[in-house]
Amino acid sequence: MTRAKGKSGVWTQSRHLKRPSVRVFGTVVLSGALVGVLLWLAPPAQVINSIDDMSPVWLLAAVGLEIGSCLSYVVVFRHFFPEPPRPVSRQVAWIAMGAGAVLPGGNFSSAATTGWLLRNHGIGAGRLVERCGALLCFLTLLGFFLNAIAGALLLVGIGHGPHDLEHSGIPILVSLFVIGSALAAMTIAHRPQTRAPAAARSVAASLHGAWETLLNPHWRMLGAAGFLCMDMAALWAVCRATGHPVGVLALGVAYFVGYLATMIPMPAGLGVLDSGLAGALVLYGFSPAASVGAVLVYHAISVWIPGLGGLVAWLPTRGRPSEDAAAAPPAVEPVSR
Repeated sequence: MTRAKGKSGVWTQSRHLKRPSVRVFGTVVLSGALVGVLLWLAPPAQVINSIDDMSPVWLLAAVGLEIGSCLSYVVVFRHFFPEPPRPVSRQVAWIAMGAGAVLPGGNFSSAATTGWLLRNHGIGAGRLVERCGALLCFLTLLGFFLNAIAGALLLVGIGHGPHDLEHSGIPILVSLFVIGSALAAMTIAHRPQTRAPAAARSVAASLHGAWETLLNPHWRMLGAAGFLCMDMAALWAVCRATGHPVGVLALGVAYFVGYLATMIPMPAGLGVLDSGLAGALVLYGFSPAASVGAVLVYHAISVWIPGLGGLVAWLPTRGRPSEDAAAAPPAVEPVSR
């Protein structure tokens, strides 16, 4: 980076040099705090013993369920993006899953990766952004809907777990607030007299696309339920591997509560997902040591399977940009006068 002349140029350079240091420092502090949360929940020796005593059969079941979750995503992905050939659609879906698993932002990184990879498949920039957002909104709102259902069943006394208003009612209210806010935003933004910013209109268009998908059911929409439910079942299987009982509904609510922590952008959700999920499991009655051990193992499975699948899908695409550039017509240079 060259230094600009004058005091203002020097100040600008020093400001840009300080920003990465602040971000790195903040990341280190946050990571240390999250590790402290895990250590506070359970001593490391107890966590290691819990992992050592896990049943290999249930761990294999968790791996199989996570693979099923990834395949379900491929199914629903094809419903939102039918234009590319099937091999390309499957490839992009796996790469997007891998990006969501290892990059900060989770599903947001997955949506951005999808838009980047499908930009040359004749969908159109506006429609592509809308569909990426629609898939993201559909999966997010479906998760909050399932969270509300699990909380409602717990509240009426069904299943094992806490049935009080604090543990069951609050997740219901949060889910209803999010879903209601999405419907309100979609309705307000589509009024003719509303002058909303471009970003708000884009979000409203994505919400409208998710709503249209719900109103026009297709068998591929089952992939969205499979994507979420099988991933949740993988966590349940790892919890069963510890030998400690856990209620399905309580685990479902804890799953969605814990995943709210991933809104903090961290690569692969390191520390964020672990502390969020482990804390939520303890909150809903699971053993502290078993919670931390189960979450660490589940997190490894939920990162490595889509991550490796995305890597395998991405490797054949490495030479394509250069090939596309070679096949593109040469740019016409402007004639100087």
